[in-house]
Formats: sequence, structure tokens, C-alpha cells
Amino acid sequence: MAVYKRKYTPYTGPLTPEWSRFFVLTRYALADLFKSRFFVLLLILSLVPCLFFAGYIFIANNKTLQLLLPTGPADMFSVEARFFTIVMIVQTQAAFLLNCWVGPVLIAGDLTNGALPLFLSRPFGRADYVLGKLAVLGLLLSAVTCVPCLLLFTLQAGLAKDGWIWSHLWMVVPIVLCSAIWILMLSLISLAVSAWVKLRIVATGVIFILFFIPAGVGEMFNSIMGTDWGRLLNLSYMFRLILGKGFREPSVRLLGSLDWNEIPIPAAWGVLVFVCLLLLVILDARLRAREAVRG
Repeated sequence: MAVYKRKYTPYTGPLTPEWSRFFVLTRYALADLFKSRFFVLLLILSLVPCLFFAGYIFIANNKTLQLLLPTGPADMFSVEARFFTIVMIVQTQAAFLLNCWVGPVLIAGDLTNGALPLFLSRPFGRADYVLGKLAVLGLLLSAVTCVPCLLLFTLQAGLAKDGWIWSHLWMVVPIVLCSAIWILMLSLISLAVSAWVKLRIVATGVIFILFFIPAGVGEMFNSIMGTDWGRLLNLSYMFRLILGKGFREPSVRLLGSLDWNEIPIPAAWGVLVFVCLLLLVILDARLRAREAVRG
């Protein structure tokens, strides 16, 4: 058929709803990640501690097993706020390592290969693009932090007696909120670094630097000025402070020496929220110049 006889018409078929278009990026990114055996192994290792925590819960609610232990029944097998605080600390650190592997490659590849204009030339904005990438880390890190903790809470509620769940239901709130702010901060740090640094090994190093160098500078400031406000630069400390306050456990050994009177909890929340907003501005500045204008 001659070219001039062809009739070209625009696509009129069904479209993905606008509110869920960013999930297209999430789906394909997750599919690429699960092709990597190392990633799957790292994800499995991140969940291994939960098996030991589940075993501890089972022993804590089974007097027969406690009698079989060399020490016999003891009060050490208790599942209270301290236990879930330790679970959160362990799993958030596992999420940090997982984030350091996954995050640096989510945006860098699109910018290096010039794929970002192709995304933005379609009915797909910068906000959708960022949400799509953010959802990848959000889903993965939630599967390592929030979801296992809630499953362990449910296991304990099912095995415990005397209405344990009703007297401990308040712990669901710190589990969800603390996991959410940690996941959001880690995800935004990784995306911002990925947008500016192309090499994965360098980007991973930058992520570690962003956590350790400011913390060291803050401690130097504390030593010189004789204050505690320098710890505002220590993001991990701010998170542990919020976690300890949320679970009412400032004396957990893994938390370190926390004093709620040193840094007010609203200030700790303010620092983490400010960091997230700053990272959004940095990310927006990197993606802004590459948006395609559609007529």
C-alpha cells in the first residue's frame, strides 16, 4: 500500500489510570531486581533475624520448652516493648544495608542512558517518576521492617494469654510511624544520591558518609561547645531517640545512652522531616532540567 494511502490515527484504547501510572516503573524495577541472585540472597538474609525472634516468642509462650532449657523457666523470656524495640533496631539496620545496594541504581541508569526524557515525554510527570522509584524502596524496606514486626506482634498476640493484645495494642503505632520515617528518609537519600552519582560503589560510599561524617562533626561540636545539640546531625541517633520514646524504652542497650531531656522529641522529628524535604528539593533540582514539554 502506498504511504499516502495509509491512515494514521491516534491510540484510543484503554489507558492506565493516572493515580497508578507510577506503579509501571515500580513493577519493572522490581522485576529487574529479582533477576539478581545477590539481591535475592541479601533480601533473605535481611529476614533471617525474624526467624530467631519468632522462635524466641514461641519459647516465651511455651512453659514446657522453657523447662527443657538448661536454665529452666526464667523471667528473661518476656515479649514486651523492649523486645520489639530490639526487633526494630535490628531490622532497620538490615533495611539500611539493603537500601545501600538497591537505591544507587534506580535513577542513575536512566540519567546515564538518557531514558528520562522518554518517560517524561509521555503522560507521566516528574512526580510520577519519583513516586515510582520511591515505591520500589518503600515496598522492599517495608518488607524488612514494618511487615515482619507486625507479623511478630500478631504471633505474640496469638500465643499470649490474658488479653495481651489489648494492653499492648499501642505498640502498633510506633512500629508503623518509626518504620515509615526511617524508610522515607533512606529512600530519599538513595534516590537523591543516585540522581547525582553514576557509579554504584561511589553512591554507596556517599550514603555511608551522609550518616557517619555529620555524626562525627556533631560530636566535635558537642565537645567544643559543651552541649548536646550537635547530635541533631546524627540521623541514626535521632531515629533511635524517636524509637525509644515511642516504645517508652530509653534504656535498651542497643539504643545507646539516650536521655529524652537532651534533645526534645519534636526536634528529632523536625530534623528527620527537614532532611526529607531537603532531599526532595535536591532531587527535584536534578530532574527539573530534563523534563520534556508536551504541546
